[in-house]
Amino acid sequence: MRRDERFTVDGHVQVEIELTAGSVTIRTSESGTVQVSADTNGSAELDISQMGDTIAVRQGRRSRSARVVLDVPVGTDVSVKGASVGVSARGALGSLRTKTASGDVDAEDVVRLDLSMSSGDARIGVVRDEASITTASGDAVVRSVGGRLQATLASGDLRAESVAGDIEAGTAAGDVVIGRCDGSVVAIRTVSGDIHIGLPGGIRVDPEISTMSGKVRLPDAAPVADPSVERRPVRLRLRTVSGDIRVDRAR
Repeated sequence: MRRDERFTVDGHVQVEIELTAGSVTIRTSESGTVQVSADTNGSAELDISQMGDTIAVRQGRRSRSARVVLDVPVGTDVSVKGASVGVSARGALGSLRTKTASGDVDAEDVVRLDLSMSSGDARIGVVRDEASITTASGDAVVRSVGGRLQATLASGDLRAESVAGDIEAGTAAGDVVIGRCDGSVVAIRTVSGDIHIGLPGGIRVDPEISTMSGKVRLPDAAPVADPSVERRPVRLRLRTVSGDIRVDRAR
């Protein structure tokens, strides 16, 4: 059964979603309204309400599945909790927080990211500030992070094209590939997986690199353009049990 609700909002909007199972699609616009459309096999078990500028969508325990589509203002903060829920976000959001047992997360543009998933892949475009990713089984791919990146993956790969802040990442079985990191502290560890990271030029690296069963490949030493100019220090901590480590100069 289908339900449609429309709410007027004035300030900074927050959306809280709790589903047993199903999917959540979020689209942004410039309007001062929140439009909620829901398809569910138990409409009486779905509560949609407003308190100030907070919109809540909660599914009853007896409902099997729900498909929820929300049109929200640009910059809305979104929180999603559930057992088996997929999340797709289009447009520019504020913070995006998810805590799900299974389901993929796909988002284009967020200010802050906090993902916690037991099983599922994350495909993220732009994170303008900090990002935190925790998965038990699944890959995480991020185009860019404007602040610090913290990630813990049990079984899956972590890939990011660029990270402006520090990195603290670990995987049990998976590769970590960072195209460019401009942070001052890079700490990455894997049990079974490779590490590949790109660092900018003009820095002074304090390295601590180790692997029990794997190869280490480092770039050739580059000439210093001006020895009198103090270079920015970077602490580099890379460790694998079984895997290769490669450090390149980022473009």
